Parts: sequence; C-alpha cells; structure tokens
Amino acid sequence: METVLLTNIKKLYDNELYSSVITAASLLNTLLQNDRSLATPELEYQVLLFHANACYQERQFRMAIKQLNAALLMRKFMCRYKTSHLTAIETAYEHFNETETRYRLAKCHNDLAETTQAISVLQALPAKARTPKVHLFLAKLIQSGGSNSTEAILNYKEVLRECPMALEAIGSLLELGVDGIEVNSLVVNASTVPKNIEWLSTWIKGHAQLYSRKHLEASKTFQSINEKTKFHQNEHLITLIGKCFYYYGNSTQAQHYLETAYMLNPYNWDAIMPLSVVFEYNQKLQELDKLTAQLTNIHEFTSGHWFVLAQSFYANGKLEKAASFANKALSVNARNVEAQLLRGKICLQIKRHKDAIYFFRAAQCIANYRFEVYKGLFHCYVGMKRAKEAQTMCAMAVRYFRESPRSLVMFARTLIHSTHPTVKKGAKKVVSKALEIDEHYAPAVALMAELCHSEGETQEAITLLKKQVVNYPHFKLFTMLGDILAAEKDLNGALEYYTIALSMEPTYQRALDGVNALGKANWASNKNEQDTSMASSTNQDEEWPIECDEPSIEAVEFSSPAVAHDDNESDTFSDPFWQDVDAELTN
Repeated sequence: METVLLTNIKKLYDNELYSSVITAASLLNTLLQNDRSLATPELEYQVLLFHANACYQERQFRMAIKQLNAALLMRKFMCRYKTSHLTAIETAYEHFNETETRYRLAKCHNDLAETTQAISVLQALPAKARTPKVHLFLAKLIQSGGSNSTEAILNYKEVLRECPMALEAIGSLLELGVDGIEVNSLVVNASTVPKNIEWLSTWIKGHAQLYSRKHLEASKTFQSINEKTKFHQNEHLITLIGKCFYYYGNSTQAQHYLETAYMLNPYNWDAIMPLSVVFEYNQKLQELDKLTAQLTNIHEFTSGHWFVLAQSFYANGKLEKAASFANKALSVNARNVEAQLLRGKICLQIKRHKDAIYFFRAAQCIANYRFEVYKGLFHCYVGMKRAKEAQTMCAMAVRYFRESPRSLVMFARTLIHSTHPTVKKGAKKVVSKALEIDEHYAPAVALMAELCHSEGETQEAITLLKKQVVNYPHFKLFTMLGDILAAEKDLNGALEYYTIALSMEPTYQRALDGVNALGKANWASNKNEQDTSMASSTNQDEEWPIECDEPSIEAVEFSSPAVAHDDNESDTFSDPFWQDVDAELTN
C-alpha cells in the first residue's frame, strides 16, 4: 500500500495538484507512524519533502516549516549512515537538495516576518553550497535587518561574481556605500562577462551618484542612457530619472517622468508612490484622486496601495486617516521609505515631535540619501527648541547635499532669523549660491525676491519673479508679484497677477485677500490702510510659502525662530555654526 500511495503522491506532485498532495502525504505519514515496519528512512524522507513542498506551494508556511525541519533532520541521519538512496532522491527533484530545502525554509520564515530565523537557516549552509539565489536572499535579509552590512556586502559580491547582470545586487552594493569603481570592477572581472554592456558602467555610475546624494548628476547620467542607447523609454530607466528629480526637489520634471513611467506600466510601484507625493507637492489633487481611484479598483493591497491612500488623505487634510493607512503600509513593508517620511510629516504637523523623530530616523536608516530626512529632523528639533541639534542637522544637510539648492535654502532661512546683522546678510549670499546651482529653483527665487524686497531692491525682486514665472508659472509666485506691485501702488499690475494666480488655484486665500484689498474704496488714498492690509497679509504667512516640494506642512524651508528668546542656551543659531557652514560652502 505504501508504495502505491508514494507513486500516486509523485504523480500528483508532478501535475502540481498540491492540495491533494498534502492530504495524500498526510495519509501515508500516518500509515508509516502506525506501522513502523514499513517506515524506511528513504520513504519517510520523500514523504516529508513532498508534504513540505506542497505546503510551501499552497502558502501553508507554518506546516511547511515543520515538515522542512523534519526533512533536514532526516537528511542529516541519512548522511551519517551514508544511505545510497539520498543522491537518487535529490537527483529526481532538483529542489529536494539541501540548498533548495533551506532556501524554501528561509522563505517561509521570511513570509511570516521571522527574519532572524530565516537568516540562521541560510547561514547554516556552507559557503560552497550557496547559489547566487541564496546569496542574494541572504544579503537582502541581512540588509533589511539593518545589522552586519559587511556580511550583506560579501553576499552581494558573490552574486555579481557569477551573475554580473544582477542589477539589484549592483544597486544594493552602491546603496550600502561600496565605491562605484569597485562595483564596476566586480562586473567587468566576473566569471561570465556578457558582451556589449558598455551601458552598464554608466548605469553603475548613475546609481553611485544617486546614493551619494548627487541627484541632479544622477538624472543626467540616466538620461544619457535613455537618449544614447536603444533602451529609450524603458520603464525602469524613466522611473530612475523621475526619482532622481524627485529626490533633487524638481517636482515639475519629476512629475513628467514618473507619469510617463506610470503610463508605461500602471503597476510600477517605484514610480506610483513618489508620483502620488509629487502630485501633492504640485497641488495636483484631482490627478492624485484619480490615481487613488484607479488603484483601489485592484483587490490585492500591497504596501504601495496603502501608501497612496495615505498620501491622498494627507493631501486633503485628513491626517488621522492618513496616519492609519501609512501605518498599514509600514506593517506590510517596514522599509517603505515614503511611508516612514509621511508618518514623520504627519507627526510633525500635529506637534508630536518625538514620534516624528522616530519615523525620520527610521527612514534615515534605510535611505540616508534623502533630503527629506534631514529637513524633517531639523524641523523636529526646531519645534522642540533644541537649538544645538537643529544646528547640527542643518549643517549635515548642507554638508551632505553640497550641490543641492534645497539644503542652501533651508540654511538661508535659518540665517534670516539671526539677531546678528552680519549673519543675516549672509542669507543673501547663500541664496545666490543656490541660484548658481539652479537658477529656476522656485524656493530660492522666492526667497531671493523676498530678501531684495525687504532691502528696498523692489525692481530686482520683480524682475527675478517675472523671469521665473515665464518658464515655470506658479500661483504663489504670481501672488507674490501681486503683493509687491500692490505695495508699490501699481494696482492694475497687482490685479493682473492676482487674477492669474486665481486662474491657476481659485481657492488660494492669499490671492483672494489681495484682490479684496485692492477693491477697497480708499486703497489709493489711504496709505495707512494699505500698510495695515499688507501687514495683515504678511502676518498670515510670516515667510513666503514658495517651498514647492513641501507646501502642505512647512511650506517654507524655515518658517519659525529656531528657539524661543527665553532659552538660555541660545536665542538663534550661533556664530560658530554660521562660520563653520560658511567655510564649507566656500571650500
């Protein structure tokens, strides 16, 4: 009977009738337990393997773990007594060998969020027995655990030695800080180097720039692959370009590329998640709602699904629901950086600074190349009136993102609030450097216009803003122009720009207030009323909220004093801090 049952179990397994295999294997196992005279090691070993692998295929992971562990113990027993049947069994089914058995056991543990056990299972394999698949999985497990990056790097390198086109391993090595030249050398010197892979060196260069925070340079590198090779308009390449612009803070270009990537593949979560954030940055709430509606029609909910829902609620001001869905996204994938950042922003907005720090730090552990991490931590420390930590974070942002106008604008905002005249004057110098890097970076343009206007250089401010809106129209910039012209008593010009702003964003309150102020009967004759009205408008937003990459939380790079004046530690950012950062910018 046992022979007949085993033969039929094999047939069921070969035909992938796994649920039937589970039942039949259970029956045969009971038979062998009740009549030990029939139970030979090779028969029990085969029953355990068929049962375990059928459970694995049916996603019955707990039962699979039990049976796979039992199979490994039986295999150990058979090896000790040098049973000749072992080789025949493992040859008949290639996934019955020890390497594959341990790999599937580790997969089961991982699917049950038992990362430590999964790592232990794979580490028990001798190095010579590990295949590229095992090396890659082990490296990813170790990296996700956040410990022993050295071992993760070694395993990723082993993958490349046999499979130099393993792009995931290449990206992970660069993300872990391995030099791009070394990674390129590993690929070139691999055992089987594919032909015609000149583009791969450029691909490696682009990722090296991305993870070293040179996001604009990375976008240009990936664009060169897109334009000069036959990979033109590949979804992964377009996504990379879009993400580079997204990390850099150019939300207009980021939206263009990420939308293209989404059209090429509507299930591309690497593009969809940042695209939902960019829609909010650019105040494209209708597009965000449309994107959310399309995704909720899909019944399979991933971490990306939950994040897009959270982002949609956040954009519409429903913070409690946004936090709930962001938590769901993190429960599915704790390494979802966008969800970590969103949770940090939500906590920051409701003044839960300690919780916000936790989420921003968690994001920093995963993606220390993201500017939003340092910006979020900076605002947390400002909100908690911890000046030294805020200074440190601001200095780190400038140091790490030397070629990014975003860090310079954030730094300049801190200088504006200084009580020292010399330091205050340095703000303009810092903004000028930001504009040298990117003359069309909207927050830098707005801040420079604000500084010029405050210093009486009104015409320079107007010229700067007009030049910006010709190429990159933004309703806040048009409103800013309207306010400046209204202050200069050019009421027709002010009305024109307020009208343009409202045509772009009909509900923008500051533009509405400007139009209402212009409509007052005694506007032209009563200067005091004009001044009062303008002062009221200014008090509504202490600084101009033209921070296009974060309009919904702290719309400016820095919009409140660093510390309260009763703080004995310091009433502003200190001179040594300013001097140290200024020296870095000079060098």
